[in-house]
Amino acid sequence: MLVPFLRTLILYLFIIVAIRLMGKRQVGEMQPAELVITILVSAVASVPMQDIDIPLAHGVIPILTLIGAEVIISAVSLHSLPFRRLLSGKPVVVIEHGRFNQAALRRLRLSIDDVLEDLRLKDVFDLRDVRLAQIETNGQISVLLESPAQTVTAKMLSLSPAPQEPFYLVVSDGHFLPENLSAVGKSRKWLDSVLAANGAKDFSGVFFLCADKNGNTIFAGKEN
Repeated sequence: MLVPFLRTLILYLFIIVAIRLMGKRQVGEMQPAELVITILVSAVASVPMQDIDIPLAHGVIPILTLIGAEVIISAVSLHSLPFRRLLSGKPVVVIEHGRFNQAALRRLRLSIDDVLEDLRLKDVFDLRDVRLAQIETNGQISVLLESPAQTVTAKMLSLSPAPQEPFYLVVSDGHFLPENLSAVGKSRKWLDSVLAANGAKDFSGVFFLCADKNGNTIFAGKEN
């Protein structure tokens, strides 16, 4: 029982490292070639997991080959537009000014229900509000609304609001993250004063603490 356990654990850790080499895209954001590589890696890894008579190298080497091929393909497609178009295709417009591009839908084999569902997921419920909608190379839809249906922005109102700084998580469930404290440009002394002001003696009493470069904080103590 120990041998299958160790083999599975080794392959599990190895696959995590291999997938990390492919980048941080989510499944829904993968290009077709990346999704194929991911499926193949899973299939190849399952064989030596199930059959201990197969040498572990027979699973590791194919996975390395697949990941190496993916890295090479990604590098080539990064510098070659024709090669990138060959692998991933190009975006296709499916709606213009509230009207479906029926030829594009037939070419993509998409139904009206599919497109309307994607629009609803973008909080668009009126087809007439869509100025342009296109299917991207990863299969997701991007939508540009007509001007009257767009969310009002400060630019539209000719306003110049003060820039907002992002919040960084400085303490997470009792664990101090020094790199994030450095990112907001604050000192440990400043952090200690924030903890004291919120009634926390040390990090163990903090559930989470966020801060920005302007000194604004969001604090939550641990519940007893």
